[in-house]
Amino acid sequence: MLEAWGISRVDLIAGGVPCQPFSRAGRSRVRGLVDAGERAPHDHRADLWSSFVAVVEALQPGAVLVENVPDLPRWDDGAVLIGLYESLRTLGYAVEARILDGFRFGIPQHRQRLILVGLSGGRRLRWPEPSDDLVSLRDAVGDLPPIPRAQRCEVLPYDERRQSSDFQRLMRDELSAEESTIIREHVCRDVRPDDMEAFRLLGEGQTYVDLPERLRRYRSDIFTDKYRRLGWSELCRSITAHIAKDGYWYIHPDQHRTLSIREAARVQTFPDGFAFAGTSSHRYRQIGNAVPVLLGEAVGCSVREALDAPRRQKRDQVGERFRERLLCWHESSEQGPPPWRVASDPWLVLAGELTLTRARREEADTIFASLRRLAPTPQALARLDRAEAILDDLGMGERGRLLIRAAHALVEQFDGRVPDDEMDLRSIPGVGEGVCTAVLTFGFGRRQVLLDRTTARIAERLSPHDNTRRFQLRLDLHRLAGAAGPDPEFNRALLDLGRDVCRPDEPLCGSCPVRSRCATGRQRAVQLDLTAQPNGAVAA
Repeated sequence: MLEAWGISRVDLIAGGVPCQPFSRAGRSRVRGLVDAGERAPHDHRADLWSSFVAVVEALQPGAVLVENVPDLPRWDDGAVLIGLYESLRTLGYAVEARILDGFRFGIPQHRQRLILVGLSGGRRLRWPEPSDDLVSLRDAVGDLPPIPRAQRCEVLPYDERRQSSDFQRLMRDELSAEESTIIREHVCRDVRPDDMEAFRLLGEGQTYVDLPERLRRYRSDIFTDKYRRLGWSELCRSITAHIAKDGYWYIHPDQHRTLSIREAARVQTFPDGFAFAGTSSHRYRQIGNAVPVLLGEAVGCSVREALDAPRRQKRDQVGERFRERLLCWHESSEQGPPPWRVASDPWLVLAGELTLTRARREEADTIFASLRRLAPTPQALARLDRAEAILDDLGMGERGRLLIRAAHALVEQFDGRVPDDEMDLRSIPGVGEGVCTAVLTFGFGRRQVLLDRTTARIAERLSPHDNTRRFQLRLDLHRLAGAAGPDPEFNRALLDLGRDVCRPDEPLCGSCPVRSRCATGRQRAVQLDLTAQPNGAVAA
């Protein structure tokens, strides 16, 4: 297709990749529809994700830009985001991702977008600088002429003497002299008589729960903000595609109607010269699905600045150096990893992770040896006479009973086999994110970031930025794992570093093999240096 279009080279490939087929909820719904015979087993939207990466691979642009909803990192516990990240890294891109708040970039609403950027040639991205100057709803649409409900005239007179903010002037900056005297698409929906009565009773900032009971057509314990009167001095509620269905979330601050098409476009920072197509519902949906223009501009300028910078011959080696030092330390460590993490048996990994991660090392080794002898398979534990009493005698207590339930679930649901699918694994009693990833990594040899309290603590201490979002920690750990990625060897070493050196309360920074990369370690070194000098003097 690219050859047919005559496209052989571009500087940037940007897109919003559909990710619903990869989410746990999406996959569960699709599986239910497939079982009911209402849908084909293959979801073709899934192909678009791989197609996007295939286009990147074919054209090798200098930059790749992906935007999506901020919930993307939660889908499949980050698998979709990490999949994109890994795919682009494999193609030679330095990849970064952040969740950006729109209001920090001159956008008059509460709206977040996930932005992922990949750059080739050793280039690094400088993210756009946020601002503390907020644009209120009045700043955004206060100059637009008042209109009644169900206003349908596509072109109205515009009086620029009503302008009172830099934002309003920016929205009309590039209009011709003729266009500067009119406003287009300042049209809105009609309002039902019972809704109109409710609208008249709502003051700025009030919601559905502030209405009298007789006007509540929906359950107020669920639909607490079914109606929402916006406030002039506040940010607008996020404009989403839902506005195409009804505008109850977007009632004008002092006119008894919902936001017009042009007002919604202004909140999304579309200049007034931008025209939308189709019916009113189609136009609202186009606006609601869009990335705010000013946010796109801010990110685009940062990407262009990076592309204009000279290429570097040497790629970023931070991950390679970190990995090398970590694994070298781990090889010389006297204690080594817990035995279940080197067993390469998914059941033994599962048993150890469910029951022994909080036990003292000597005690854990002894218990695991007994457990391995008594219950080498889930079937053996499920058939074991007096299993609870035996595990109690080993000192396992409630953890032992949890393991017995897990064994029975494996026998009943998976014929005694530990599944290698994340969703199936998470259905086993006691298996959360950390245990699931440990089994996939140590039991099946998968390359996956193992994010638990220990590894998250290490990532937070190493990270040069103040961002503790879980998806950001995942990306940081992926980068630190180097080109080989977060394989079992890396994950074992990282967990042991957290256990033996990077402790929660009193980390042994002087013994840390990667202290030169650690912001916390450098800070502690300065503090220790200060306390060692007479009268608090700093050493030369």
